[in-house]
Amino acid sequence: MGGESIMKVVMEKLKELLVLLENFGGFLEEELEKVFPADSREEKVRHWIQVGTPFLILGVALLLLYCCVSCCCRYCCGRRSGGGVMKMMKAPGRGGHLIPRTVFESDPSGYFRALHADGR
Repeated sequence: MGGESIMKVVMEKLKELLVLLENFGGFLEEELEKVFPADSREEKVRHWIQVGTPFLILGVALLLLYCCVSCCCRYCCGRRSGGGVMKMMKAPGRGGHLIPRTVFESDPSGYFRALHADGR
């Protein structure tokens, strides 16, 4: 198969996709016309907005609550590591900055070398 024949096949498939999307748009329009007929469309839309608004507000509130809780757990309680909460400690010589305890305990002398190299 040459490059030209591949392009023809691709163009044919794109044309088929365009026709399919056009047919789907018409089908969707017909179905919406059945559900929301022109004479009562405004009433039905208003009804669905009234019915859906509490659920939408609840969903947004739960999403915000989830974000706040996960943020709090991530920054206040430490990061999760292997199923438990990673223990945090105040970094010596860094004015109360929190670091994971395992980082300090794995190489305390290296930590202080890096601290003094930074000029603190």
